[in-house]
This record gives sequence, structure tokens and C-alpha cells, in this order.
Amino acid sequence: MITNERQYKITNNLINKIEEAINSFNKKKLNEENQSKVLIKAELDALLSERENLANQILEYRTLKSGTIDSFRALNLEELPKILIEARISKNLSQRKLAELIGVKEQQIQRYEAELYITANLTRLAQVANALDLNINEIAEFKSEKDLISTKNENIEWDKFPIKEMYKRNWFNDFFNGSLPNAIKNSEQLTKYFFDNTYCKPLFSAAHLRIRSGGIVNKYALIAWQCRILDLARKEKIRKGFSKNALNINCFNNLIKLSIENDGPRKAIDYLYEFGIRLIVQPHLPQTHIDGAVFLINDEAVIGMTLRHDRIDNFWFVLFHELIHLKNHLNKGTIESIFDDLEADADDLEKNTDEEAEEMLIPKNIWETALPRYVQTKEVIDEFAYKLNVNPAIVAGKIRREMKNYAILTNMVGQGEVRKQFPSIDFSY
Repeated sequence: MITNERQYKITNNLINKIEEAINSFNKKKLNEENQSKVLIKAELDALLSERENLANQILEYRTLKSGTIDSFRALNLEELPKILIEARISKNLSQRKLAELIGVKEQQIQRYEAELYITANLTRLAQVANALDLNINEIAEFKSEKDLISTKNENIEWDKFPIKEMYKRNWFNDFFNGSLPNAIKNSEQLTKYFFDNTYCKPLFSAAHLRIRSGGIVNKYALIAWQCRILDLARKEKIRKGFSKNALNINCFNNLIKLSIENDGPRKAIDYLYEFGIRLIVQPHLPQTHIDGAVFLINDEAVIGMTLRHDRIDNFWFVLFHELIHLKNHLNKGTIESIFDDLEADADDLEKNTDEEAEEMLIPKNIWETALPRYVQTKEVIDEFAYKLNVNPAIVAGKIRREMKNYAILTNMVGQGEVRKQFPSIDFSY
């Protein structure tokens, strides 16, 4: 991990040297010298791997330095050191400045961070956290005291939106047809217009985020993605208002029956539309790691899905997870937005949602004695799914989650079967 400008410069220089080595790597010449092709490939792969590793470190450092990241989460003390280092960098505090704030020498902070605070006691860790204005709560979640994003335009740093990525995805096409350099030059005006023309301003003040432990989440990328979802939802004219009462057991049962259809995900969109729920599919932006999200805006319900994992089982689990949130947790004035990375550790709210989504897909009382729990062959899974009237991929996915083994049943979870149902969406980013 890069912790200061000196390490940043050293890493940049090292990447340049690796790039030179890769560019000068001549497999043809080595082949002519009767070198082993296996060894040649291994050497090149090692260079490529090291370049990727260093590039990721540089990207992480630049992102933290940009100040767009102000929410970090750790579930135990082992993860705390990295959080403290990331928080210091994101606040643009040098190691020297942090040392001054807690009354030690700069070299001490350098040693702490080099060894991931292994020699620091709890008192010192608390001093560092306090100096960084971090809160520590019962689930070890650390958040900066400053607001995430306000709907007051003067509190938004417009140049921190991922303008290049938004342009590449044609998100400005409705009102801008210039070049990328021109878009970058006018980034503030473009992002303001994009933000202000979303049919209802996104609110992070009433949001719940499920993010991976120690993960970096770019709040401006999240807001941009949410704006895109809401803008597309606005264009979908709804015929019926949303009511939580509609999300009853019959609704869920009828929805899950659609999973056995080849175009089940497409039919799910049409089905939910009749209940006043817009389901919008859009790929996630870098540094968001989002699987799905749900928004309650002026009593209108919108679900966003990224299809980050292109599998049948994942589609239905994410969809039901967001529907449970909509039914149980979204209320005007309290929680109005929920963003989910379903690979992240779950708090009580998310654990309960996971459990209820599982119950809706395959009832617990049936699953407890289900043969696929013990005999995991295609024939057994197919027969159980047929009797339950669900897609076999959902059964296979449940087995994988329950066993925490995602290397099994890979040919039964419907890999590559969802995105192709949305041919107008470019998932190549």
C-alpha cells in the first residue's frame, strides 16, 4: 500500500521500468533461442501481474488523495490500521501533520504505517482515529464527520464526478454532442445539468450503504449511477402508483414462477411495472461494487441492478433482496435509498433481508429436508426445482451460498444467461 508521496513517486518509476521491460520483451527471439515457451510465458505473466498490482496501488492512492472517499468500514481491529491510513490520505494529511496532531515525531507515524500499527496500543489507535475525526460505532464503522453529499449545489464538488466514464457511456447524449476533451473542459456545467435534471435529487442523508470491509467507495460515482438510474426511470411512464401492500406473498410467488422462463428477467421487469415498480438495469461504475439498489422517491419505487455477476441465480437473489428492502425498510424521511454490494459483510438489517429473500425463493421448511442439500447432482437439483416451480439455477445458487463454496455447480447457475436479455445495454465497461 502506498502511504506517502515518496512511495508514490517510487512506484510510478517502477511501473515505467516494468513497462519498458514488457515492451522490449521479444517472445519470438527467445523462441528462436530454444527457450522454454512455458518459462517465457511465466516471465511475461509475472511482469504483467506486477504491473497490475502496482497500478492498482497507484489508483487507490490517487483516489484517496482526491478526497472523494470519506466512508470506510472495518469489522475488527485487524482491519483498523488500513482504515486509519486510508482516512489520513483521503483527508490530505501528511504523515508529518498527523504526527503533529497527536504529539509524536513524523518518523513514528512512518513506522506505524509501515508495520500497519502493529506496535501501537489501543490508546494510540484511538488518538489517531480522533485526530482524523473518525467515529467508531458498535460494528466498527468509520465515517468522516462531514456530510456525504447535500442536495444544496454549493456543497457538491462537480469536478469529482467520473466525467470520462459518464461521457464514454453516452450519459450526456440527450443534451451534449461534443468531444471528450470538450466535455472535460465543461465538466462542471455538464454534471450540474445531469444532476439537476434527474427527476428527483438523490439524497445520501437518508441512505443505507452495504459496502465491503475496507473497501473504497467513490461517493460521486455512486451518485452519478443513481442519477442515471433515476433519469432512465423518469422516462418510463408508470401507469400505477406503488403501494407496499402490493408486495405480498402472492406477488413474490408469481414473480418467482417467472424464473423458469427463458426470458424470466425481462418478464420480471414487466411484472413489477404493473405494481408501480420501475426496474432499471445499468452497469456499475468503477469503485462502486454495486449489485443492486432501491430508491423510494416521492412515494415512487425504483430498483436499479447492475448485473455485475451475469448469472441467473444472482439476478433473482439480488432482485428479491431489493424487493424485501422496499417492503420492509424504505420509508419517506428515514431510509429512502439503499445501495447493496452483496459480497460485503452484512449488518443486522442486511442479514435479515438476506434471510427473507432466501425464504421467498426457497422456503426454509422445504429446504431443511431437501435432497439437493446432500446429493448435489444435476438430476437431483433439476427434479427439486421442477417440483418447486423455480429455475434450477436458484437451487444451485442457494447451495453455493450455504456452503460458501463458489467453485461448485458453476455449470448450473446460468452463467452468461442474463445480460444477453438486454441487448441495448453495453456491459463491456
